[in-house]
Amino acid sequence: MINYTTPTISLIVEGVDLTGNDIYVTLEQGCKELTKKGADLNVSTETIQQVTNTTITFVLSQTESALFDFNKNVSVQVNWISTQGVRAATEIKNIPVMRNLLDQVIEYGN
Repeated sequence: MINYTTPTISLIVEGVDLTGNDIYVTLEQGCKELTKKGADLNVSTETIQQVTNTTITFVLSQTESALFDFNKNVSVQVNWISTQGVRAATEIKNIPVMRNLLDQVIEYGN
């Protein structure tokens, strides 16, 4: 991801159908943390050869992507909880953050 942009991030949770669960996606870099949940997330499932994977897609705003310093990775993890109160999480993965030469929020028409 490039900071100060509006990246669409897609994550695949392999072998798990998260339909009907509350899902939280957390991005962290040092003491900076951002969690997306609910309507912020687009969740879909796909079953191939009796294995169901869940794809989670979300968009960061320019301000949200600017939270993270370039040349450092952002850690990302998915947590979910079922209606029965069973909670689980994925392993933590890393997303590289690249530099933007225009390091400010911009608006269309300005």
